[in-house]
Amino acid sequence: MQRVDVTPVTLNANGGATAPVFNSAALASSADHISATRTVPSGQDRQLAYFVSLHEDCTVMPGLDVRVLNPPGHGTAVVREGKDYPSYAAGNPHAACNKAAAPSQQLWYQPAPGFTGTDILLVQVFWPMGKAQTQTYTITVKDGGVKQPAAPAK
Repeated sequence: MQRVDVTPVTLNANGGATAPVFNSAALASSADHISATRTVPSGQDRQLAYFVSLHEDCTVMPGLDVRVLNPPGHGTAVVREGKDYPSYAAGNPHAACNKAAAPSQQLWYQPAPGFTGTDILLVQVFWPMGKAQTQTYTITVKDGGVKQPAAPAK
């Protein structure tokens, strides 16, 4: 039995975000559709998730394909090639792969200029072992602007 961890993006003090990893080994018995929520600052391109598919010896398992099926209505979403550190659970035969960045497909979102509110996008992931999965992302776009301090009263 294997699992999928879906973790919301969390903004850190510098406005950066952490994104979850989806591992092909973790999807053998998961649902055909998952939903995830994310919070991103307005006006900034942010990684929502990344997808990694590795053999137990940490070599790339070819065939991973991530596609945006329904783009967001208030921004753009793209899939980019990149490198990310996998996060296989301790005890998973792939856990040793967590020590090095691996090729990944990354899902990025850019809100439309000035937009704040809720946006939704639908992604389909085709995993190397033949599993197809859809993922719905509900994105809350919050004002990410830096507020200037009020002028002192005279």
